[in-house]
Amino acid sequence: MTPFDVKRNRPRWVGWIPAAVLVLIVAGVGITSAVLVGNGLGGPAPAPTVGEVTELNWSSFTDDGLAYIERSRDVRIDLSRLPTDAASLALAADGTTTIGPSENFDTDNDYYLIVNGGGEGFGGKRFTVSQLDITTSGGEISHIVAQSSEILPFRLAVNTLGAEAAEFGWQPLDTDAIFADVNRSVAAGEPFGFTVAPGQRLGMGVAASANCGQSGSCTVEYDITPAVR
Repeated sequence: MTPFDVKRNRPRWVGWIPAAVLVLIVAGVGITSAVLVGNGLGGPAPAPTVGEVTELNWSSFTDDGLAYIERSRDVRIDLSRLPTDAASLALAADGTTTIGPSENFDTDNDYYLIVNGGGEGFGGKRFTVSQLDITTSGGEISHIVAQSSEILPFRLAVNTLGAEAAEFGWQPLDTDAIFADVNRSVAAGEPFGFTVAPGQRLGMGVAASANCGQSGSCTVEYDITPAVR
């Protein structure tokens, strides 16, 4: 035996074990993947059923509908066909239904409120919110209050709402009056904010308010109402 010869101390079949194990692992992965794909993993989410949504694909507030909202994070409301009948959406004739809030302003858990007003421009709006309250009165939706998920510095809140004036049909913000009111509140050590009167350009009323603490951080709420008939 030369110095380069290697003496075999084990049977040849032992060398086949790693390859055999690899084949079994690959086969197992393939079978598992086939089972998961067969059960829907990796495919598109199933379309919602009637009960989870209405026949026209607007949100329904049945138990199944609320569970679907929690999964999809989408709330879709049509205010273009008046009156907005509460019973057809499984809402109480008089009361408030609350969706959210997302925990600790976690933007991964935001809700997306899509409201159709049937008016000018896009005729509706998609709001990214941490919470929304749908209030009904006399069997109809009377207003929706949606709290934006963002916490904004005061000046950015002013700029953000000012930039939305044309879209919603608001009058231009009177920033001189807003800053004068804020200065008085800050001097008095009080929370401060401002409100924008509703505009009807999208076929529904949209108002907004910024509510700010002494730190200067603000949350923005939108108050959405059906158009005046």
